[in-house]
Amino acid sequence: MFRFLFRKSPKPSKRSLVGKFKPNYRASELPQGLGLLEGIPLERIIAKLNSALPLDYVERLQYRVKAGNPNMSDDEFACKWFELKRFFLMNLILKQTPMFSTAIDEIWHEMLMFTREYQRFGEQFAGGVIHHSPERELKQMPGERAWFDWIYAHLFEFAPTSARCWNGFFRNPLDRERTDLLCGGNEEEIAERWFDLEQAKRYPEVAETVRMLIAQAINEARHSANSRSFEDTGWKNSLAGPNILVYMAGAMMFFSIHDPSDFTGGMNSYWPENDMDAQKDKQSSCSSSSCGSSGNSGESFGDNSGGGGSNCSSGSSCSSGSSCGSGCSS
Repeated sequence: MFRFLFRKSPKPSKRSLVGKFKPNYRASELPQGLGLLEGIPLERIIAKLNSALPLDYVERLQYRVKAGNPNMSDDEFACKWFELKRFFLMNLILKQTPMFSTAIDEIWHEMLMFTREYQRFGEQFAGGVIHHSPERELKQMPGERAWFDWIYAHLFEFAPTSARCWNGFFRNPLDRERTDLLCGGNEEEIAERWFDLEQAKRYPEVAETVRMLIAQAINEARHSANSRSFEDTGWKNSLAGPNILVYMAGAMMFFSIHDPSDFTGGMNSYWPENDMDAQKDKQSSCSSSSCGSSGNSGESFGDNSGGGGSNCSSGSSCSSGSSCGSGCSS
């Protein structure tokens, strides 16, 4: 039941190399809008995002992307474009937003080729250009990838192709510094450290979303720390509900706090059907570019015992400053 979420993109085969194998992308299956979860107050921001992307710009962008990828269908472009817009929305919320997908990053690169249109988009949507600066090497960012997954799961419902576009979710534990700070519950410090407070000042809806995410993260971290087992959290009883991925993010929080050294084993003990994918998985990477966010290809739920983590994609990282830390005991 959960394999679609954790599975890796199919590896190239002899058939795929000659263009006969093609993953399924169906734009008709994408959620309305950007698929916000109920209660997330960002509808007006999504409308602003769409209005900052004129149809002519998107059509020319699609033409360039498909010209460089002759086998890409309109549906595949639509699904990846959908996820890139989600990324831009997350960029308004988070201080650092890694781009953990080389496939989506490729579309972002093409956006940059339209310099005037791209600058206008950034100014209208984010109050300034969303920079994308390549770096020399892939970065190992398992903690950032885990935080990306947690935020993503608490903002959006998962489209059928979300995991394929982002190379899977929930394969890395949250880092100890982050879980300690969340357990400590210092909301002001958490906001200053990981969220874009300038955009929160610009958009009341972003400020409200940040408050909601911080409250939820603190609640999950403390509940996890105070529970002796995952069964004690009570979250397992809700795994069949409509917000199943929120609860899976809660499981990620629990195992990050209680058993980060065997994070994959803990997660797989509840979803054993993912063991085969886990054994085949490789570390995820973050793309080598910077902006007010960062990014590369995080793979599927996998075995990190060998030091695997998350790296950013071909090179993207949207950055801004950071601040001090805090601690909590689990």
